[in-house]
Amino acid sequence: MDGIVARRRRVAELLLVCVAAGWGIGFPVMKQAVALHPVLMVLGLRFLLSSLILLPFSARSLTRIGSGTVLAGVVLGLLLGAAFVFLIRGLQLTTASNTGFLAGLAVVWVLLLSAPLAGKLPKPQAIVAVLFGLAGLIVMSDLQEWRLQWGDTLVVIGSVFTALHILTLDRLSARHDTSALTFLQVATMAGVIMLIQTAGGGSVFPETWDGGLIVALLVTALFSTVIAFWVQTRYQRFTSPTRAVLIYNLEPVFSALFAVWLLHEALPANVLAGGGLILTGMCLPNLIATFALRRGKTKAPAA
Repeated sequence: MDGIVARRRRVAELLLVCVAAGWGIGFPVMKQAVALHPVLMVLGLRFLLSSLILLPFSARSLTRIGSGTVLAGVVLGLLLGAAFVFLIRGLQLTTASNTGFLAGLAVVWVLLLSAPLAGKLPKPQAIVAVLFGLAGLIVMSDLQEWRLQWGDTLVVIGSVFTALHILTLDRLSARHDTSALTFLQVATMAGVIMLIQTAGGGSVFPETWDGGLIVALLVTALFSTVIAFWVQTRYQRFTSPTRAVLIYNLEPVFSALFAVWLLHEALPANVLAGGGLILTGMCLPNLIATFALRRGKTKAPAA
């Protein structure tokens, strides 16, 4: 039995690595698309396509849901939609590698916010993580007159919304059908983003469908949204939250690698150093907790 559990955990964690890779490739691919098309148009089409792909797999669950599930899906969709708007808008104004690293600050915000929401003070390791994250942000960003570049700031705001989405999902996911909840989130994002685009006088569909846009929509809808969301919902339960967070921390690494490969972006020393500090801040609390747990298990019992 233990062998089966261990093998299932290894398979699950390998698939979660694929989730991180799917999220990571989204940044450079989207950067190419939003260079030629409005951000909201691209995001709206991405989530519309994702909704259409998800619909056949969630239709049965949707026929059995109540108003509470609908409300939960809409709230989660609004939070995640806000995160995507800020992240992709920031992506237009900074590099894909910077965006990938700075978006990873969401893990730090989760550690910082989860304790107060539970009525507790943040743990010392959470404070250390935030300090590392802020130090990495300062090193990585091109500060002029003690100001962050606007694109970097938007990405950081997006990472806060990502953290709020993660915390809200943690509270709501156990109460509702996951298939229906996944579809409702994506459909809400598609509807709201398209509504905002239309209200601003923009078009929902492009005048010309160039190859870059089509590739970006297919890649991000299929790999970064549908498959990533489904795998995360289905397989994260087979590993511990600590190990899952460590795996998700690979997202900015994949983002930087894909940016170098697809966009031929260089990785300056300050990006490498700042990204290293951010990754350290994201991983350090989990490493400290794991080390303390192992140390406690190896201590001999008192006589």
